[in-house]
Amino acid sequence: MKESRMDRIEKGMEEFFRGMAELRESQKKTDEQILELKESQKKTDESFRRVHEEILELKESQKRTDEQLKKTVKKLDDIGAKLGEMGIVQGKIAEDLFYRNVKHVFGQKNIAFSDVRRNLKKRGVAEYDIVAVEKDTVLVVSVKNKLERYMIDSFLDEKLPNFRLVFPQYRDFRLIGGVGALVMDDGVGRYAEKKGLYVMTQNGEGGAMLVNRKDFTAKEF
Repeated sequence: MKESRMDRIEKGMEEFFRGMAELRESQKKTDEQILELKESQKKTDESFRRVHEEILELKESQKRTDEQLKKTVKKLDDIGAKLGEMGIVQGKIAEDLFYRNVKHVFGQKNIAFSDVRRNLKKRGVAEYDIVAVEKDTVLVVSVKNKLERYMIDSFLDEKLPNFRLVFPQYRDFRLIGGVGALVMDDGVGRYAEKKGLYVMTQNGEGGAMLVNRKDFTAKEF
């Protein structure tokens, strides 16, 4: 049966409205996708914002940490300087104690040192804490706040053997050595004595004394 003009028009209208419905449905999906994209972008922006804030907080925290570290380092430097000053002061006290008592302490051993010098040095070469002379004998004393074994070894291996080289005027003298310390363990004192050194420390009255055994004989170096 031949399709009439009206049928064609109705069919065209149906296709038109069906196309419009599909277009509206497609637009709806597109709008939903755009909305989802906007929501996703919003979440992304929020995430970036939080990350940015966290970075700023981290930088601020690092800044505070750096400032605190600088303060701590300065305090440690100040403490180190004070301890260094205390060490220098204690060193001077120890040197002064044994320097003033050398003649008296060795006089009790019938060794009369006529010349006692403190901080005898050759600039840029070497320095010796106490040097005492009696006729053809020279005594070289190393002074410490607290005496340790390695200090004794260093004195015997390095400083004492170089004494005549630094001060050739004592080349023909009989060279003996000693150590003096405000604080020392008995074992350390015995170690120094076994190495042939005179050993001095402070006594209960604020003076100095020898702690070597009665039968001790000093080694000649």
